[in-house]
Amino acid sequence: MKLVIGGGGGIAGAAPDPVLVRTIAQAHDWAERLRSGKVNSIRDIAKSEGVTESYVVRVLRLGFLAPEIVEAIVEGRQPVDLTADRLVLREEISLVWKEQVGRLVGKA
Repeated sequence: MKLVIGGGGGIAGAAPDPVLVRTIAQAHDWAERLRSGKVNSIRDIAKSEGVTESYVVRVLRLGFLAPEIVEAIVEGRQPVDLTADRLVLREEISLVWKEQVGRLVGKA
């Protein structure tokens, strides 16, 4: 839960959201494990991490966010409502970076 002071529609403060950054890093780590053959399947990741396969799939999608979005998140410049919970559980993420940027950070 975040306490938003002010209008709430603005950009997050200068400090990056540690949960969001960690979730994106996890997505890249899991994708690399699959690419390198360190694991054979999403099921293997889910088993080793103690999570469901569905959760692994939802997190893995974050490994394909537009670089502009990842940069904003790492620098703490993302909209305050752009959270790990939203991206993992509630957001459909386009594979087209321009569409991602327009939908998630409001630029097109």
